[in-house]
Amino acid sequence: MPNTTEKILNQLTEDKTFTEILEENKGSFSYKTIGEYISDAIHKNNTTKARLIRESGINKRFFFDILANKKRPSRRYIIRIFLALELNLTDVQWYLKATDYPQLYARDKRDAVIIYCINHNIKVEECNRMLNKVGLENLGFENI
Repeated sequence: MPNTTEKILNQLTEDKTFTEILEENKGSFSYKTIGEYISDAIHKNNTTKARLIRESGINKRFFFDILANKKRPSRRYIIRIFLALELNLTDVQWYLKATDYPQLYARDKRDAVIIYCINHNIKVEECNRMLNKVGLENLGFENI
């Protein structure tokens, strides 16, 4: 059974070598890529890749390169995918953190608009309109 985050944090303060801690917890560390996380979310949300490509507006080839871990998308592409997946803010923040992207910050005006869109299940196109309306860089949408 994998160790919890708290247990690993406690072990990191003990008088063990880091190698010992890594060995004891080798099954507990997350080694997933962004493509694996997206695939998991697709399955968990019972959606299709075709719908996600259509809703996110991401080029089909680029999308499959992301899933295959051939490409690492920018944060704005990831946010487009999360909007299309209709994830809640807690999940979006977790996925961003887990994949080494900056989390959304409510005091950043652009991020605040995106947070609003996530919380109100607003699609990518409408989120872009809202960002444009207040003079901010949008998330882009190639398929328009």
